[in-house]
Amino acid sequence: MKTIYFLLLMVTLSSTAATWTDSFEDGQKLALATNKFMLVDFWATWCGPCKKMDIESWSNKEVQALLENFVPVRVDIDLNRPLAEKYGINSIPNMYILDANGQIVYSFVGYHDPMQLKLELEKFALSTEFLSMELINAFKTKSFTTTTRLVQKYFDYSMYVPSKVRVKFVNVGLAYLKDAKRQLEKKSEGYSEKLQKAELLELSEYAFEGKYSKLDKKLADQFPENKILEDNLPYFYFLKLVAAKGNNSANLAAVEERAASIEGFDYFAKKAETLLAVKDQ
Repeated sequence: MKTIYFLLLMVTLSSTAATWTDSFEDGQKLALATNKFMLVDFWATWCGPCKKMDIESWSNKEVQALLENFVPVRVDIDLNRPLAEKYGINSIPNMYILDANGQIVYSFVGYHDPMQLKLELEKFALSTEFLSMELINAFKTKSFTTTTRLVQKYFDYSMYVPSKVRVKFVNVGLAYLKDAKRQLEKKSEGYSEKLQKAELLELSEYAFEGKYSKLDKKLADQFPENKILEDNLPYFYFLKLVAAKGNNSANLAAVEERAASIEGFDYFAKKAETLLAVKDQ
């Protein structure tokens, strides 16, 4: 109940103006509540370029307007050394675009004048509403299941963002996939199935980045169909279908026929169609 009240309070506060918070944890909760990315500025009181950005850049009206699309967080590296070390901060000012779970989306370093800063921020002034449920679930419970669901959601999200940042969000999904594999324990129920799912998800990079020939080769070399566990067949055939359509493969009809016979494949067929349409744009 306290968490819900906090989130509602933060939403109310956010509706007035883009104000900086110096609490990373509060920033995460606010990002979840408002469907925004966090903009984290690592700085220090003795940093000359940081002060210059305060005077010339962060106070700029156009930059201020863009900040409304983010949850702005200030991290003094002298007061928050563990956090600075976690993100490998060795020079400042250093700006990070993070999601509500603290996953890195993008970063840029050094003094930026108002125009340079504006160009950086514009790329990621995006709503995370599409990711909302999976971000919240992963924030509340870190497990293989919640993390892989977020992985897939980021891959899907990449289809709906501007083309210049699509790869960034595929990479966020891949970063989460590394976390998911670390969370997977050999003694856990369904270990083999989950490991195979993670390995198939790794190949999504080629599907979502339009590398269809490489995807087709990886599937042929590493994943013979008779080795695919039943629960992983839909995603396996999603990848096969994307590769076959993307390459205008001679065996496309056979792939489509086999995929259509898999229960619940309609969802993946539509996703493949959307993905290929986006890549053609």
